[in-house]
Amino acid sequence: MKWIFFMTSVAFTGFLTACSFESFDPVPGNSSIISTVNIKEMTISFYDIEKDKKLPDWSVDRPYIGGLILPDQDTFLLYGKGVSSADLYSLSKGKKVASWDTGEGIVNALLVRDGTEIAFADQDRDSIRFFDLKGNETDEVKTEKEPLTLLEAEEKLYVISFHQEKLGIIDLAGKQVLPGFEIHPAAAGAILCKEENELWIGGHGEGSAVEELIHIYDLDNGKLKKEISAPVMPVNFTKNQEHIFVLSHGSNTLYKLAEDGTKMDSLKVGANPFEIEFFAEKIIVAGYDSNDLIIIDPQSLEIEKKLQVGKGPFQIVTREGKQDESR
Repeated sequence: MKWIFFMTSVAFTGFLTACSFESFDPVPGNSSIISTVNIKEMTISFYDIEKDKKLPDWSVDRPYIGGLILPDQDTFLLYGKGVSSADLYSLSKGKKVASWDTGEGIVNALLVRDGTEIAFADQDRDSIRFFDLKGNETDEVKTEKEPLTLLEAEEKLYVISFHQEKLGIIDLAGKQVLPGFEIHPAAAGAILCKEENELWIGGHGEGSAVEELIHIYDLDNGKLKKEISAPVMPVNFTKNQEHIFVLSHGSNTLYKLAEDGTKMDSLKVGANPFEIEFFAEKIIVAGYDSNDLIIIDPQSLEIEKKLQVGKGPFQIVTREGKQDESR
């Protein structure tokens, strides 16, 4: 799955020589955008969903592995495990506007508390580090070794490490560690189902024993409620109001499930896909080895469009367009 490929890819990109560009093609400010962080060649790809137009790639000079767009809808924050800062770019200006000194080790980031804070997963310090939107570090909470997956719900941050068999829980208001619970080994990818108070977690497997199951845990007591077959290596999830969509990268399969786990449909998609988002009423999948962005209708589970992006799309980052108030 993607963090297994991550170590190889980062080592590869470390040998690449990239030019440092002072400016890039601006990204239109009012459009809904789908972007990918591509780690095989250190580029960022953009697709304007309203204009149905692929925009020029940005060639960056650092091995970023992920990013997020801040609430101003213009600032694109990029980070990487081997990068000593989180770098901020203005989409509308097409240039870097600031850098935050984070040190190396950042492998994931999530906007929390209604977008007022950023939680960074730091694998060098085995902690979750909290920053405000001005780049000031406000708190740090120690976790299990090598935190990776982050999910937020009801003032709690759920933290999963691929190498540990324990779910970490942080109270976001007080930045205190709450009691966690044991989970299956080599866990990866997760989604919260608030209605049922469940946490669905996938996995990669260990050694020759690949994971074929989704594990569903009760958030009240941490007990395993049931398991759902979704071979092979269910590693990422997204959902809409009716269904949960699971991406199993070992079989290049997208599964459509009801909230009770009933399998509704499936689709072969991409080559080595492990990144999925629900955006603009569509399912968006990135194929790591096919270097494409695949747009899928969630009702019919049919592919509507394939777009070529940079090599090795590792994370999808989206932005909703601004409404035209003159209408």
